[in-house]
Amino acid sequence: MARRNHLPPFELELDALGPRGVAVGTAPDGRAVAVRGAPPGARIAVVPTGRSKGGWTARRTATVRPPAAMAAPRCAQFGLCGGCTLQELDLAGQRAAKQALALAEIGAATPLEGVRVHPIRGADAAYGYRNKVELSFGVRRYVSEADKAAGAPLDGRFLGFHAPGRFDRVVDAPRCELVSEGGNEVLARVRAVALAPDAPPPRDPQTHQGFWRHLGLREHHGGRLVVVYTADDRAGAPWVERIAQDLDGLAATVEWRVGDHVADVARGEVARRWGPATVDERLLGKVFALSATAFFQTNTPGTEVLYRTVGEALQADGGTLWDLYCGVGSIGIVLADRFERVRGVEENPESVRDAGINAMRNEIDGEYRTAKVEDVLPDVAGDVVVVDPPRAGLHPKVAAAVGQADWRALVYVACNPAALGRDAEILRAGGARLTDLWPVDLFPQTGHVEVVARFERDRP
Repeated sequence: MARRNHLPPFELELDALGPRGVAVGTAPDGRAVAVRGAPPGARIAVVPTGRSKGGWTARRTATVRPPAAMAAPRCAQFGLCGGCTLQELDLAGQRAAKQALALAEIGAATPLEGVRVHPIRGADAAYGYRNKVELSFGVRRYVSEADKAAGAPLDGRFLGFHAPGRFDRVVDAPRCELVSEGGNEVLARVRAVALAPDAPPPRDPQTHQGFWRHLGLREHHGGRLVVVYTADDRAGAPWVERIAQDLDGLAATVEWRVGDHVADVARGEVARRWGPATVDERLLGKVFALSATAFFQTNTPGTEVLYRTVGEALQADGGTLWDLYCGVGSIGIVLADRFERVRGVEENPESVRDAGINAMRNEIDGEYRTAKVEDVLPDVAGDVVVVDPPRAGLHPKVAAAVGQADWRALVYVACNPAALGRDAEILRAGGARLTDLWPVDLFPQTGHVEVVARFERDRP
């Protein structure tokens, strides 16, 4: 019997939210179906588009029945840019789907019997919350099938977000609903200059010709920091200067960075800067100086919810707090008032330097080391530990070493629930016991969910 490599169109009940913001259901042949940009809880008509691991991918062609938590999308580019996949659900519906996703991904790798699961939490704002956004210039845009059929032009000058899986096309975005109105005014003024017919052309990622490459925007308590990334062509300086002039009073800093690297990524050397090199951000009473490239959580009110949750999970005061994978030191500094001292560990020396500066600025007794996490674990005996690893989670050897270390309590901050589930099983093998989980919605409208987990040590 021949293998069936395709299915005809069919109706699909979307049962749940899956990884990376896709909705999932079951095809007539019993396999899982993943549909991007469709809301869990809806019934839709789909056309299968391909095979994925263990199932199918499909494209929605119509909505048969909307979800109970239906909301009207606010973004004109919804369904094209791929960044906000959940705008058709209200905030409560999104958070219910994210809590279920987090528990499913963690529970697939480690048992959750006896674990206290707290209701998902997050800041109030569903839109306008991002303090950092990055856009790409392009000479070709991605449009809907209807617009393509209507003859919408595909070539020109554009500024927006790359369509999923398309490095060569951008979804033109005159505004983004996840940034503030002031941030959207910045985008409008930049577009007016950079996309003008007589301006230098955007960079073509296929021919590697053209001037404009990327635009970065940061919005913090101390003002806006705008970064214009271009090719290394100083003949374009008057155009960047015009942008800086037009943003006077709207941005605290405008930075021009240049680079002729082939990779389509926002990086480059500083050619000129108008304004200070950093802007300040306030987080739960503490102040952080942030440069254009510094890592910081992109939802400040949501981060305050996240860090309060970390403090709740620690259930401890006094002694030493170890902040592992500390970055610029934000978790330890925010929680420092509850402890006698903070010790941070990070492999990136620039981040360690910034963490030390931030600690001194906030009058925190902080000591920061450029080191591997596994190398400092003998020093954490009897202390409380926060570990905030990258999306991939802990390396298995590091997870094993953390599980065997003699800490008093361990709080794991996960931006990837699946990685947390895998690491929790390794920690359990070392004698750690998962006691509590707190899902946190840090990025409304997207499928992303953070999880704070508390581990205790079973001691004789």
